[in-house]
Amino acid sequence: MADRDGWEKAESLSKIFAAVFIPVVLGIASLLANQALERSKTRDELLKQAIDVVFLSNTDKMAGDAKSFESRRAHRSHWLEIYNSLSDVKLSNEFIAITMEQDTIAEEKNLYWTGNRPSLIPNTESAGVDSTDEDAMGHGWVSVGRLDSQRYSDLNFNVPSQAVERNGTVKPHEIIRARWSVTLRSNSRNLEDRQGYTGTSLGLLWGGECAKVIDSRLDGRLQTWAFIEIVQCPLTTKSDPGFERRAMSGVRSLIR
Repeated sequence: MADRDGWEKAESLSKIFAAVFIPVVLGIASLLANQALERSKTRDELLKQAIDVVFLSNTDKMAGDAKSFESRRAHRSHWLEIYNSLSDVKLSNEFIAITMEQDTIAEEKNLYWTGNRPSLIPNTESAGVDSTDEDAMGHGWVSVGRLDSQRYSDLNFNVPSQAVERNGTVKPHEIIRARWSVTLRSNSRNLEDRQGYTGTSLGLLWGGECAKVIDSRLDGRLQTWAFIEIVQCPLTTKSDPGFERRAMSGVRSLIR
């Protein structure tokens, strides 16, 4: 008799448990399913926008509407990385290099490479540097990019790992290679987006070209800049196949 009463009590408790907790479990499962569906919808929408920017032949979508070259590049880099993070088929670094060149209009800027170097200028951004010292002079400042980023399009140059200082600058005399065309400036300030300001651009260093770092600094946005001299690239090795140089040879024929 006691066993029967115990069984009935257990059965009653199980029914109460089922009546109370099963709806709760189902509710939680439904909530999680809805959240997953919303995330999937958001992911699909972002991927669609990224595809429009990266692959659609539309200058405004590709470059953004900013005035400065760097701002348009930042717009494109954002969507390239969105695409790569969401798509099952990733963009190669070579494709990214070519895509970053898409609104480079050669007629609008002077183009510089080892066969056409600009005049040497003094480094006016380092205290104590003698402006008349020829060894301290260079061809201009370039934005190297964010050295701590793992995103390929956040870095404008290939920088050897041993060339990076602990403070995020690049060691003097190191050779870096441009992944795509990069603005060469008289100083490390880019103010082209400000109304009425003409900027400090001297022209473009062609993608695939190499530069020797003379000086380097971090700006307020933690971007690394380098005062450089345009030099002949060293011979490529297996660890540095120089695919940007091959990619840029095709792009150059398009932007001349």
